Amino acid sequence: MKTNELNPWKLFRSGLCCTLVVTMVSCGGTDTVEDTEVMEETAAVEDDAGVMDNWDNNRFNTTFASNDRYEEWDENDDNLLDENEFYGSYYDTWDVNDDEALDEDEWNNATRDFGLEGQNWADWDANNDMKLDEDEFRTGAAKNNYYGDWDKDGDKMLNEREYTDGIFGLWDNDADGTITNDEYTTRNDRYYGTM
Repeated sequence: MKTNELNPWKLFRSGLCCTLVVTMVSCGGTDTVEDTEVMEETAAVEDDAGVMDNWDNNRFNTTFASNDRYEEWDENDDNLLDENEFYGSYYDTWDVNDDEALDEDEWNNATRDFGLEGQNWADWDANNDMKLDEDEFRTGAAKNNYYGDWDKDGDKMLNEREYTDGIFGLWDNDADGTITNDEYTTRNDRYYGTM
């Protein structure tokens, strides 16, 4: 015949389980799927915190492509940039004060930030009026063949990946395959606004 003895360990374990259930219910119940997803995303960001000092091409592409700038450059909404859209939007990007002209300070910052060291302001300012209009900009920028260099598949159009790869290549001044967080933040804020 089996006797019913009280096992102190079983009693303690049962009490602990009951306490946990009561605590979960009083704190709002169990995690929802959304709560779990947020906790997983937060954990992933925390796990990556040590490597967030640099941006590689894939991280840059994923983040930079999400800022909708490509869509703004793509004026005819065909998901490709023709040469006219490219140079017009590129000019607008360098014109950080939105006065529809590039002054020498904007040009100096942009040529440094977009890898055009060794350029001469006077060569770009063809009419010598101390500002660059869009035609002068197109002429100077076209000499550097950015559009052709970015068009990796040679179809005379830039898709979004070619666009982001092109920006990344210009911002990666030392061509080591990474951009520091400071470089990214400074340039992104200056030309594309904060995210």
